[in-house]
Amino acid sequence: MTWQPIPGRIVIGVTGHRKLEDEAQAASGVREALKALRKALPELKHTPVVFSILSPLAEGADRLVAREAVQIEDAQLEVVLPLEKDDYLTDFKSAASKAEFERMLDRTVRVKALPLAPTRNEAYERVGRYVVDHCDVLIALWNGQPAAGQGGTAEIVAYAREKKIPFMWVNTAEGGRLIVELGRDLRKELLQGLDRYNGEKLATRELDGHAAQHIAILEEQAGAAGLKVEAFRRHWETLAKHYSRADILALRYQRLYYKAGSMIYALAAAAATTAAFQGIFLPAWPRIALLEVLFIAAILAIVWIGNKRKWHDRWIDYRFLAERLRSAFFLSAAQVGLETIRPPRVLRLAEPSREWIYAAFASVWNDLPPSQRVEPILLAGLKRYLLRAWVDDQKVYHRKTSLRHGRRHLRMSRLGLGFFAVTFAAALIHALHVGPGWLQKTSLFLAIASPILAGSLAAVRTHREYDRNSKRSAEMALHLESLAEPMERADSREELIAIVKEIEETMLHENEDWRVVVRFHELEPLA
Repeated sequence: MTWQPIPGRIVIGVTGHRKLEDEAQAASGVREALKALRKALPELKHTPVVFSILSPLAEGADRLVAREAVQIEDAQLEVVLPLEKDDYLTDFKSAASKAEFERMLDRTVRVKALPLAPTRNEAYERVGRYVVDHCDVLIALWNGQPAAGQGGTAEIVAYAREKKIPFMWVNTAEGGRLIVELGRDLRKELLQGLDRYNGEKLATRELDGHAAQHIAILEEQAGAAGLKVEAFRRHWETLAKHYSRADILALRYQRLYYKAGSMIYALAAAAATTAAFQGIFLPAWPRIALLEVLFIAAILAIVWIGNKRKWHDRWIDYRFLAERLRSAFFLSAAQVGLETIRPPRVLRLAEPSREWIYAAFASVWNDLPPSQRVEPILLAGLKRYLLRAWVDDQKVYHRKTSLRHGRRHLRMSRLGLGFFAVTFAAALIHALHVGPGWLQKTSLFLAIASPILAGSLAAVRTHREYDRNSKRSAEMALHLESLAEPMERADSREELIAIVKEIEETMLHENEDWRVVVRFHELEPLA
């Protein structure tokens, strides 16, 4: 299976009146709104844009917008129900209306029923707010009048305006006239971030090899757990190409970023020590100081290229996406249902442009083919597979990561102390003015150069966050250990799904925490 670009998925929410004065005019207004929406999107070189319509499928506006929108190529229909299906069907009086509802429900990619509400009106209000909270743009068929009751169209429109959701409404009282209130930018940064990712160059052979290797590991682990590999193969083939691409690109930009950072610190130390060496040992050769100028120029060039190419941003974004996709292999095996993925509010406020990662994951997840049902008799095998291939694998990874970063932190700390000792001895010799002239010059040079080298080491240690990452991974390994126990004890599918969701949430928060920590370590010249 070849890799296909991840589509930019625009979720179109629907609200409006159940009774429309002129459905033909309303339909014309909806078509105009969809055309206006398409024109408002940024031009993308590598990313197809698909519309996903989120609708409760009530009579009137909900179904009309859905009917018009799904005629667009590759458009999808998602349904959120305010009530349980059988109860909701009683809202539709005619057999034709009920039949249409069933037909549209059959072609949806996802159906969600909201939790029971105290009253019917509150259920309708909740579903309207849910649509607003989970859409990128809202299309309303509205007459501009106040709401007739709880959860009415005007109330949902007011909520959308409060949330500054891009909003288009077809005025049903004025012949279907379209009024556009874009509110905030139509996810421009999100789509451009996704387009940049889709445009990354990667050799097909490298991608295929990485994906095949990962699938082989999964097949071996599933077979060892007593599971039928065929039950998961379709998902693996889809996910493997996306995971491998994100993983390879993350490693590429991590190496570039780390090498650039190391060169900046090394060149900064070289520039300072060169100046000191020339001034102390070769004062008659001032042109040697030109080396310092070259070193500084090289630092500025590295910083400029690295920041312009966004090596740091690409590394942490692609790594975050790769880790989300890694978990998707196991979530799909457990048949865990995930809703539209949104970033946590605190991160969303801090980094709105990073929403493309969540959108990319949601697009991949939503496009997974239907999977074969995991039978209850395979519950024990599924638990073994999830424990060994997912939880234990991550425990081992975090323990090794903790040890590796801990050793590097200790090694660089000791080397820094060594430079401190050299500085102390050299400063003492120079202050006491003992020994021949060459010793005095050497001690002066070491008294200047040693703290510079120690400072560069300390900067690298801080830049790489060795100590913090070591402690974070150690804590994560312990936490996964505690989560493995209830997974082993789970004796029903419901219990297993609950603990799988908890593990996924734990890993998600750990990845978010890592991204927050490293996002402030962009390339910059040393002061």
